[in-house]
Amino acid sequence: MEKRLSVFRKLPLRAQLALINSTRDNPVLSQNKEYIENLERIHTECFNLATPEQKIAYEKAKESL
Repeated sequence: MEKRLSVFRKLPLRAQLALINSTRDNPVLSQNKEYIENLERIHTECFNLATPEQKIAYEKAKESL
């Protein structure tokens, strides 16, 4: 699990969001609430550390989802 979360942390914000959404939509993975919470926590941390340009690109991509 730690290795997965470590790799997840290295993904771009948009890829992180896509993975979170697909995990929520998966009937098996969506049962693991702790895993989803960890993904969301890491995603928030990464967003808070992102540059203004990265945040703008992320928000634009998020609008199209």
